[in-house]
Amino acid sequence: MTTTFAGMPDEGLAFLEDLEERNTKEFFDAHRTLFKEQVQAPFAALVEAAVARLRHDVPDLGTPKVFRIYRDLRFSKDKTPYKTSMSASVPSRPPSEGDGPGVGTGYYVNVGPAGLYTASGLYHADRPDLQRVRAAIADEALGTELEAIFAKAAASHLEPWLDPLQRMPRPWPADHPGPTCSRAAPWSSTASTSASPGSRRPSCSTTCWPTGRP
Repeated sequence: MTTTFAGMPDEGLAFLEDLEERNTKEFFDAHRTLFKEQVQAPFAALVEAAVARLRHDVPDLGTPKVFRIYRDLRFSKDKTPYKTSMSASVPSRPPSEGDGPGVGTGYYVNVGPAGLYTASGLYHADRPDLQRVRAAIADEALGTELEAIFAKAAASHLEPWLDPLQRMPRPWPADHPGPTCSRAAPWSSTASTSASPGSRRPSCSTTCWPTGRP
């Protein structure tokens, strides 16, 4: 069953905005019902609706994961207990197909007072997949094809996020003529939409597309 997403309620986004200023357990507990009804439930509906639409193009899409609002404080100097936005990720295929052809990619969405952020691509790949993708990009034909894909995405107002390294990774020489994305660790296309002026509700795009599998 597909849930109809009717937008993130102003009350929920206002709560997240207030949470930025009053990030305490006492404040959160006092508004827990509001969080569940005006933030958590609508965001889950957004994720469900997006996944249903994505499955038209990516039928083997994996199970979405909605991240908890609680921050992991174990290794952080910032001890504020809660995140101030909601986020979720969706793998391009289920874990059972982890050894299948290609490299599994995924999708990501974040919604908060500042607006909507989406991403699609490869992030935090393990070393074998990282080496496999870099080898494909270093290939003249495949590297050129990937640059063309990013250029096409840019025409749809999607920004490539590559976070390139300072130098070409081994075993390729520093003067390797490959594309800039050869030096990247994550490969993704991203889009963001700011909250509308005078409103706390960010507009949410419903256009989704699959990523390639090198």
